[in-house]
Amino acid sequence: MQLKDWRNRENKTLRELAELLGIGHGANPSRRMQRIETGEAPVDALLAAMIVSVTRTEVSLQDINDTRAEYLAVSRSSQGVVL
Repeated sequence: MQLKDWRNRENKTLRELAELLGIGHGANPSRRMQRIETGEAPVDALLAAMIVSVTRTEVSLQDINDTRAEYLAVSRSSQGVVL
């Protein structure tokens, strides 16, 4: 399951999810959370473990990896980079 889908199903805002994950501080936690959901921002191992825990394993490490890989593939193809 995608993190965004989980968040929407649970009726959480980007900010609420950021706070649950311990990243609710800083200038714009909602934007940071949005970047994580879309795969634009990489997720380190500690944050990935928190996502899996907070979502009760409904969002898996594979889901997080797939989101990032899809974002990178689209980003690179739009820039003309072929893998």
